Amino acid sequence: MRPLRNALFISILLLASCSPKRPVSQFTVVSHPDGPLFVGDQVSFEVFVPAASSGDNNTSVEVTFAGQKLGSAPFAPYGIGGRSQATLWWVWDTRDLNPGSYTLTFTRLPDHTTWTETFEIHAADHVPPPEPQAHWVSTESVCCNLFYISGTAAARDIATLSKEADQESTAVSAQMNTSLSQRIDIVFMSRVVGQGGFTLNSVYVSYLDDNYIGNDMPILFHHEFVHYYDSTLGGDYRPSMLEEGLAVYLTGGHFKPELLGPRAAALLDLGWYIPLTTITNDFYNQQHDIAYLEAASLIKYLVETYGWSSFNQFYRSIHAPSNQSVSAVMDTALQEHFGKSFAETENAYLSYLHSQSVTADIRTDLQLTVDFFDTVRRYQEKLDPSAYFLTAWLPDGSVMRQRGIVADFLRRPEGWENRLFEQLLILSQKELFTGDYKNTERTLQWTNWLMDIIVQK
Repeated sequence: MRPLRNALFISILLLASCSPKRPVSQFTVVSHPDGPLFVGDQVSFEVFVPAASSGDNNTSVEVTFAGQKLGSAPFAPYGIGGRSQATLWWVWDTRDLNPGSYTLTFTRLPDHTTWTETFEIHAADHVPPPEPQAHWVSTESVCCNLFYISGTAAARDIATLSKEADQESTAVSAQMNTSLSQRIDIVFMSRVVGQGGFTLNSVYVSYLDDNYIGNDMPILFHHEFVHYYDSTLGGDYRPSMLEEGLAVYLTGGHFKPELLGPRAAALLDLGWYIPLTTITNDFYNQQHDIAYLEAASLIKYLVETYGWSSFNQFYRSIHAPSNQSVSAVMDTALQEHFGKSFAETENAYLSYLHSQSVTADIRTDLQLTVDFFDTVRRYQEKLDPSAYFLTAWLPDGSVMRQRGIVADFLRRPEGWENRLFEQLLILSQKELFTGDYKNTERTLQWTNWLMDIIVQK
């Protein structure tokens, strides 16, 4: 492993001085699919102001090409992070163009602020594999409709993936004591997006050979299926903290099997514990792995204390906030069902954590897990923003299939920085998940040091 690590570090240092700086402008326009554009692409745009401001309210963006309006979209919250942006889905059809540079005009309305962006369109015969022959394929299993792109790792392994999906769906059905009236749609993405899985109207999962997240597919399926089954059981309001905590709890870990109680107790030793009201009120903006762990271990405590049936009744009866914080409605529900306030519940939960036995390995593994995934998200935010979980580029799979679009789930940035940092992440992920903590720490330190040099904070 050491020669590979050293070679990667040296290569990055040699190339760092060649890294170009992006121009600064009032607006940022991001085109999709990622990477170079080619003749035949159906191109989407995200438009946002880097320094977010309330001035985007009641405004929109219009894009024109050669005097013709391609489309328009209002500024609106986007993604888990709720970034204010105008999202123009597949508005520029390049099938009738020749290779070359093209200038598009963007106009913010109603103030008519106008600017131009130039895009290079490359020849169609330069499209990277598995395009242009790639197309959507589907198959059915007992639980699911599986949609994947031909020529990808998912296509190669679809038989195994189908069996794993069926097994995990059956397990979740038993855990939640419910069944589905229709199959789950699973969409396989041949690139890393977020932590590898999202559940919306369908379940979206990343599946590729060089996956630096290193997803364990049964665990990923189980987590996302909990979300799917959970949504069918309803409830007036399910706080994000409890939704995500439930998925980790019923899966028995986040990215791998974990002892949730001792692991959460290790947060106290590390000084990383976040007050539950903070996590409840602003879940997704907390440190991701800590928030998910605390949420899962809280649910574990509640189920062990009151039983699954009582917890489930509490969970399904929380009312949507009305001029209240999320923690306030949680407080009301806790008092109604368990006779304890949120503060009293947290005190009891902390006593539960203090009773757990924390080994040095648990503490070290948790610390390096947080460091690893923080490094992953730092890489995504700086060098692959479409993958960053708060603003992930996640088009509707059903629309993509209708329009015959595959590029959005195939292409990704492939500059030298991307290729080398992803190899470093793959290396550190393997070291971490095999318990090689010494080399994990070393690799992550070097990776972040190199990122400090190459990608300005």
